[in-house]
Amino acid sequence: METSQSISLAQNLYCAEQLQRSEARAGELAGYSLGQLMSLAGRSVFEELERIVSVGASIAICCGEGNNGGDGYIVARLAHQAGYKVSLYALNAKAELKQTSHEPAVQARRACRELGLEERPLTDCTANDYDLIVDAVFGIGLSRPVEGALAEWVRALNKSRVPVLAIDVPTGINADSGCIMGEAIVAQVTVTMIAYKRGLFTGASPGHVGRIVLADLGAGKYFERLEQPAWRRVTENPYSWLGDRVAHSHKGTHGHVLIVGAGPGMPGAAILAMVAALRAGAGKVSVACHPSNVGIIASQQPEAMVHGVEAPEQLNHLLNAATSLVVGPGLGRDEWGYKIYQACMAVNTCKVIDADGLYWLAQDPVHSSQLILTPHPGEAARLLKCNTRDIEANRFEHALSLHNQYHAQIVLKGAGSLISSTRGNWLIDRGSPAMASGGMGDCLAGLIGALVAQGLAPAQALTAGVYWHAVAGEVAGSKAPRGTLASDLMPIIRKLVNGWIPE
Repeated sequence: METSQSISLAQNLYCAEQLQRSEARAGELAGYSLGQLMSLAGRSVFEELERIVSVGASIAICCGEGNNGGDGYIVARLAHQAGYKVSLYALNAKAELKQTSHEPAVQARRACRELGLEERPLTDCTANDYDLIVDAVFGIGLSRPVEGALAEWVRALNKSRVPVLAIDVPTGINADSGCIMGEAIVAQVTVTMIAYKRGLFTGASPGHVGRIVLADLGAGKYFERLEQPAWRRVTENPYSWLGDRVAHSHKGTHGHVLIVGAGPGMPGAAILAMVAALRAGAGKVSVACHPSNVGIIASQQPEAMVHGVEAPEQLNHLLNAATSLVVGPGLGRDEWGYKIYQACMAVNTCKVIDADGLYWLAQDPVHSSQLILTPHPGEAARLLKCNTRDIEANRFEHALSLHNQYHAQIVLKGAGSLISSTRGNWLIDRGSPAMASGGMGDCLAGLIGALVAQGLAPAQALTAGVYWHAVAGEVAGSKAPRGTLASDLMPIIRKLVNGWIPE
């Protein structure tokens, strides 16, 4: 992501309604009319265009009817005057313009016509004829699914693989939720105006927006004063929360994590959580598992303590000794798993609940700020008694619902993970497609449990854990994303919790 703006502007995320309500006023406070603001927007997009293709390149500029289209017409004029080969396409080609209209978008369109730039129907644009496509069709104004001939055009454009420069938000992406509305353009670069729209960073959006450039148009700081963001991005390394270790510390100083899971035949998840907790700096790590798994788990990491637990009462001394619990990795959905889950939930120790722990929580709910829940969309759907499609259609709303319903610290995992916690609502737009493999969630649960054990508050541990887990995934998968394993993250996590910042 690129921005030259303040930390707060880089962090703050807004919904479309806020931009529509206050962007003109922010421009006024900055000393600009709406027309001048549109000219600045067009200029910002044109400057990005110049970085992508050289003068003389063939460019198709595709414009809608609103202000987003107005930005596109300004780009078309600037590109034409600079010597680019410009073809202009419009959603409503050759529409009659009122000569008395002073709307900036109409004036920008009229200026293009006066230069002899002929408008053709949008769906006549054949992407392969051009070096670059500029998408100025809908922006934040999209209110209905992209269907019919327009959807066919979007599919053909994406299939062509011609680079696309999107203005504000790629056509077909919901600016508030990040979901696809029918069909959506895949852009290589998105230049977004004044402030970040929250939907650019989560859901399906990360696969469509490409590199994001924030053009605040000189109005961003004024917009911040007018509108409060409900969500913020995590943009700074949270190492200061942990800090350096004191010279006289010992293993007891840094907490005791108890991993509870590994039902019959399922040792792997608990092993990954165990190793992550050790590498993240927990002073001591124990595993409570089904007796059949003791040997295999103990053989994986001699530094951990592994206990076979046949019945819930055998957990008591382990639960009393633990600083934090990680409940669920490989726990199972049988009677043994449920009884072990119940025993864990009966103590007041801070708990990270993942995997089968979330399954049992949905059946037998508990509400506490001492719970840290780490669901993926399918698990979130079970917790909220809906379906996965509902979750992905509005990830922000459902992350808040999980927090409010369970009174817990929540991360809704996925591209653009969402954290709803007592520290506020945060989005982490780090991570990599390399992380699309089994065991990543177990690694995250162990990492968070270790951070709690070392003294971070539950909401802090969740935020730091999700951030470092995502960065570790980026580093592990940077050169060879396919085949990246959760265990590949372990040495990187060790470096991150010691203050390392990747270049």
